[in-house]
Amino acid sequence: MLVHRGHASAKKFFTSGTAASYDRVVRLTTFGRDAAWKEHILGIVSDRRGSVLDLACGTGILSSMLHDRGWQVSGLDLSPEYLKIAGTKMEQAFAEGTAEVLPYRDATFDAVVSSYLAKYVDVAMVAEECRRVLRPGGVAVFHDFACPQGIMRRLWHAYFTVLRGAGVLVPSWKHVFGDLDGVICESRWQEQAVQAMEESGFVHVRSSSQTLGTSATVGGQKP
Repeated sequence: MLVHRGHASAKKFFTSGTAASYDRVVRLTTFGRDAAWKEHILGIVSDRRGSVLDLACGTGILSSMLHDRGWQVSGLDLSPEYLKIAGTKMEQAFAEGTAEVLPYRDATFDAVVSSYLAKYVDVAMVAEECRRVLRPGGVAVFHDFACPQGIMRRLWHAYFTVLRGAGVLVPSWKHVFGDLDGVICESRWQEQAVQAMEESGFVHVRSSSQTLGTSATVGGQKP
């Protein structure tokens, strides 16, 4: 069941046609910054170990990094095609579902992380669910693209103009390259995540930007 309009974009973007090439495309189109952004997530949770839930785990890029650091990983994603690829990388508990209605018991995880999820979901609902499934002292981290300001905004739009042209040559990615810019810049996920986490009872809520404002991270701790 789709519970947020952003799910429609996610369903259109992340299909069997894009699953096999996703890892390569995200690495190339972010100029390798995807790995650095995910390392930033790992840095936020680095002082703890245990069980972690990777929301919108996709093909398992972040899940693999967490697994390599000694975490026991569970992953959730809307796309069964992407989950199949994640399952080939590691033997972990992957499930199909939505982040707004998590199929896990209360106080199950020591951390909940996500990369590229927040712009597609009801962040307030997800924050409440993260708090529910976290153990006391656990942390939640949201990461996603952000719409930059100033001259970077002009460069950003120019880059997506190039990507839209590339979509003609790579039809399976046409919808992503054509629509993602608008989805990102219409989203207010970063400020919404800060507000939602504070209202849900998280403490030490912090927001930071990376790579000249094109990426952002919001994290907090359950008391």
